Amino acid sequence: MVWVLAVSPLVMVLGMITGLRRPAHWAAVAGAVLAAVLIWWLPDFTLPGDVLTSGAGGAGLLVLNAAAVMLPGVYLSQVLTRREVHRSLREWVRGLPLPGPAKIALVVAGIAPTVEALTGFGVSLLVTVPVLLALAPPPTALRQAMLGMNIMPWGTLGLATVIGAALTGKEVAVLGTATAVTSSLVFPLVTTWAALLARPRRRFRTAAVAAAAGAALSLGLLALNLAGVVQPAGVLAGLLTTGIGLAFCAVRRSRHGAEPAGRLLPPRAVLQAYGLVLGGIALTRAATAAGVPSLTLHAGNAGFALLSSPGLPLLAAALLLDRGRPHGPDARAALARAGRPLLALTGFVTLGRLMADSGMIAELGAAVAGAPSLVTALAAPALGMLSGFLTGSNVGGNAMMMPLQERLAPGGDGLDTWFAALQNSAAGHTVFTSLPMIMLILAVAGDRAKSTDVSEHTLLRFGLGVAAAIYTVLAATAVVVVSCA
Repeated sequence: MVWVLAVSPLVMVLGMITGLRRPAHWAAVAGAVLAAVLIWWLPDFTLPGDVLTSGAGGAGLLVLNAAAVMLPGVYLSQVLTRREVHRSLREWVRGLPLPGPAKIALVVAGIAPTVEALTGFGVSLLVTVPVLLALAPPPTALRQAMLGMNIMPWGTLGLATVIGAALTGKEVAVLGTATAVTSSLVFPLVTTWAALLARPRRRFRTAAVAAAAGAALSLGLLALNLAGVVQPAGVLAGLLTTGIGLAFCAVRRSRHGAEPAGRLLPPRAVLQAYGLVLGGIALTRAATAAGVPSLTLHAGNAGFALLSSPGLPLLAAALLLDRGRPHGPDARAALARAGRPLLALTGFVTLGRLMADSGMIAELGAAVAGAPSLVTALAAPALGMLSGFLTGSNVGGNAMMMPLQERLAPGGDGLDTWFAALQNSAAGHTVFTSLPMIMLILAVAGDRAKSTDVSEHTLLRFGLGVAAAIYTVLAATAVVVVSCA
C-alpha cells in the first residue's frame, strides 16, 4: 500500500484546487511540502544529498527557462496593448471580407494561435473576444473564444514543450514533432466545433472549410517541428493559416468583381511587432549556428542557454517598439501578472522532482506495471488532461505529471516519447476549460457576459463536453501508438 502514500501529494493538489478552491500556486506548495514530509518520515522514500542537490539545480534551471520567456512575453503584451497594436488587429479582423462562419474559423485556427503563441497568458483573448462578440451573441462568442485557446503546447513560444523536453531528457524537436502528431486531430475538431456554433445555413460547407483551416494549422505545426523550428512554430503555423485565409479572401473578392470593405494586409503596427520578434529569433538562431557562444548553464538534467531562449527577442522587440526606453508601469504590471504563474510552476516543478527522485513515481509505476497496455494508453491522456485542468497551465501540468507519464509508458520502441507527447498535448488542450481561463474570458467580456447571464458554470459545462471529445481523439491516438509499437 506504499503506492497510496506515494500518490497522496497529487491527491492533495487535486483536493485543494477542486474541493477547497485554492489557487494553483498554494496547492503546488502544499503538495511539495507533503512530499517532503513523506520523504522525511518513510524509509521507503529516500533522497540522498547528491541527488537532492542535482535535482534542486535542475529544477531551478527549469524555472529560469520559464521566467526568461514569461516575463519578457508579458512585458511585450503590455507594450502592445498600450500602443494599441491589439486594438488595430481587432479592427482589421472585423473588417475582413469573409462570411461570419469562415471568419470565426480564421480567428480560431489562425489569429488566436498566432497571438497566443507569441505572448501566452491568454493575451489572445484581448483580440478574439471583442471580434467574436461582434460576430455572434455573447453565449456563442464566449464559447468560440474558449475553443481558440488550444495552441498551448506551442503557446508562449513553445514553453511547455521546451519544459517537457527538459523534464524527460528528450530533444525539443523530437518531443515537438511527436506532440504535433498527437495534437493533429484536435485543431480540426475545435475549429469545426467553433464554426458550427454559429448555426450556419450551409452546415456541411462550413464544417469542411473549418476543418480545412484546422488541418492547415496541424500540418504547419508538423512541418515546422519536423524541421526543428519548435519555439516559433505556433506563431508561424498560425500565420500560415491566416495567410491561406487571406488568399481565400482575395480569390473571393476577384470572383465577385467588387471591392468590399476591408483591407487584406494586416496593419503596419501588427506587422512591425511580429516581424521584430520573429526576426530576433532568426537572428539568435543564426548567431548560434555561426558559432557565437550560447552562454549555457547546466545543472542536473536541465540546461539554460541564453541565446537559444526566445526571451531576448521578446525583450528586444518590446524595447525597440518603445525606442529603447523601458516603461516602468508596464514592467511592474508584467511582474505582477507573471508572479503567481511562476510561483505555481516552481511548486509543481519541485513536487515533480521530489516525487521522481525519492522513488514515489517508481512506486506508482510499479503499481500499474501489470496493467494491460490498452489500459495505460487510455489512462495517459486522462492524466494529462487532469493536470492541465487542475493547474490551468500546460507548463504546470507537465511539471506535475510528466515524470509519472514516463513511468506509465509500456515497453516498446519510443513509447516513452509518445507518452510524453500525449501528456504535453492533453494538458495543453484542457487549459481552455480550466477555471482560471474561464474567469479571464468572462473578465474580458465584461458587461456583455453579465447582460446575457453567461456564467462560469455554463462555460465550464460546455468546456467539459468539448474536453470529452478531445479525450476521445487523444485516447484513439494513444491506442494506435501502443498497438503499432
